[in-house]
Amino acid sequence: MKVRFEKEPLIAAVTPALGAVSSKSTIQAIEGLLFEAKDGVCVITGYDTEKGIRTSLECEVIEPGSYIINAQKFYSIIKTIPSGELLLTVNDRMNVKITSGKSCFELHALPGSDFPSLPVLSGETGFDIPQHVMKRFIEMTRFAIAAKDQRPIFTGAYFKISSGEITVVSCDANRLSKCVSRCEISNAHGVGETDVSFIVPGTTLTELSRRVADTEDMMTVSLTLKHVIFTVGDIIFFSRLIDGTYIDYERILPKSHMISVEIDRGQFGASLERANLMIEEKAGSARGYVKLSFEDDRLIITSDGVSGSVYDEIPIKKQGDDIKIGFNCRFLLDAVAATDAKTLHIGLSTPLMGISITSADEKSDEDEGDFVFFMMPVRMKE
Repeated sequence: MKVRFEKEPLIAAVTPALGAVSSKSTIQAIEGLLFEAKDGVCVITGYDTEKGIRTSLECEVIEPGSYIINAQKFYSIIKTIPSGELLLTVNDRMNVKITSGKSCFELHALPGSDFPSLPVLSGETGFDIPQHVMKRFIEMTRFAIAAKDQRPIFTGAYFKISSGEITVVSCDANRLSKCVSRCEISNAHGVGETDVSFIVPGTTLTELSRRVADTEDMMTVSLTLKHVIFTVGDIIFFSRLIDGTYIDYERILPKSHMISVEIDRGQFGASLERANLMIEEKAGSARGYVKLSFEDDRLIITSDGVSGSVYDEIPIKKQGDDIKIGFNCRFLLDAVAATDAKTLHIGLSTPLMGISITSADEKSDEDEGDFVFFMMPVRMKE
């Protein structure tokens, strides 16, 4: 294989693919990138057997070929070489030579046939959705996805598309996030219904969030039996789906609350950040929580640590009785930070029942949807 690249387009194509390269594997092939060059185009693929990213760029293909090159070493080299053209050559002995100007590097390659078999990157079912909507869904549900759980469905986010409405839900042992958007969803394949549901791994969504922009530009989501394929511009990002039936999340969410509170999100988040300074000192302690005392028109926030304590007050609008309730402060902070609503509505009932957090902002015609965060409290010790 012999290919001539422009440096900057090559870096732009390699960078996304690095997100799907395995760094902790005994399989040498998936620590590398697959380069497939022919007919004036080089396709670059990273794949860790669970998720993959494929990019392509135009180049001068002098001799076609398919080889695997160590991803981190290759990326480090092309970032440091002088700007301009570089020549990538791989001979029959799997020796890689990268030259640019007076600089020359040599690596070892593997044959392209050693790369894991890729899934079919086209699906019979699919839909188009604005990138900013997908980005919003990820940001507002990622915090409630379990990092590890004996039940795999909780390590991903559940997507449900029905009648032009998309719902995304994530849930771990302590909290749940549900977001709904009423944006127009078009069928990517032009036929059939777009009604479908699937569970995407949390690690996949973390990587996808780096690829989608906060713009009106469209992206395509396609589904096969076991995989989901996200097409964002020239990038194809694919991932294995989580197999299983998702929980009946509507049964978890309370239908009503005895106490209703409206609170400024910015003030609430800043106060929780201050309270968390003390809690961090007592990680793992039975007292490692923040206490919220809703009294009349104020919220009193307190927490204790090894070296001291914190007391804070912020104004609220409350309907119902006073209540004291405790939470894991980091969990609460994650939820408050996941939305850009100016005012939050908090629904409570008793110190041992979960709370619901929603937006209290006035709705406008431009609103894309709703969200609800549900969280279980901790049992406080006096």
